Amino acid sequence: MPFVFSDSAKSGDGWGLKLLKEREVTNQFGSVELVELRTEKVNFIFPKLELVEKDLQLIYGVGPVTVYKLNEAGYYTISDLTKHSKWGKAAEEVLRIIKAKDYGRLARYGASDLQLLSFFKPEEIIFIDIETLGLYYIHPVFLVGLLSFKNGQGEIFQFLARNPAEEKALLFETIGWLKQASIIVSFNGRSFDLPYLKGRMRFQGLNDEFKAFHFDLLRQTRKNYRSQLPNCRLLTIERYLFNEERVDDLPGSQIAEFYQRYVDTEDRGYLAPILDHNACDLLTMAKLLGLITAKLPEVS
Repeated sequence: MPFVFSDSAKSGDGWGLKLLKEREVTNQFGSVELVELRTEKVNFIFPKLELVEKDLQLIYGVGPVTVYKLNEAGYYTISDLTKHSKWGKAAEEVLRIIKAKDYGRLARYGASDLQLLSFFKPEEIIFIDIETLGLYYIHPVFLVGLLSFKNGQGEIFQFLARNPAEEKALLFETIGWLKQASIIVSFNGRSFDLPYLKGRMRFQGLNDEFKAFHFDLLRQTRKNYRSQLPNCRLLTIERYLFNEERVDDLPGSQIAEFYQRYVDTEDRGYLAPILDHNACDLLTMAKLLGLITAKLPEVS
């Protein structure tokens, strides 16, 4: 069964999630609650940088047919191609971009998100999932869940605004994490989580700039598993790809209502299912990234 804030969950039962502690965090804009959880271990096998350096199609004008001819002539990497009379200068420019870790420009040159993972280590990942009072950023964010791993061991940090007045303090804590992040992993975060957070940060008069590389798992799920899934929701992924089923999971459509009931009554019985849902989403995202990266081609 999924994790809930109960004695059984604290002892480690449930979805491999264990409550560590709950405490208040204070900053210049007020206070928020921080809930810390430990997750089961998840291993990630990131590609080596050779996956990028062997992609000759990052050179403008080089397509599959040209790659075949270049391979026959002994050019297998972009470094090899620097010696080519026609493609040499372009290859040197791409190598400079790779060395500078200019992810945006590499993406424009055709590098995939999976290739760009080769610039990072699993310990640099921050998974993110947010809960809000609406679908558009005119409504506040009240929960930000963050998950990071060290030696495969995961820890979730859930920043909770106990009422909408604490949103600015919550966003300030979130900014601190995201500014330190090298890579952010989300599920549909390019369309929802990150734009929503930036909109609320601007509304609250906070600096919304962070430069981390953003890897959206929804895109990769659609590319790799669309034919195996009736839809690409996280609950469907759990059922079809991991053979797992949540019991009594709070539907996303009811989260705002449960939060409002918690604010009105201060009854944490309304809050627990929201925190549960958020934590399970984060852990599923981690497992999904592990599954996707495990299927990457080996580079000899």
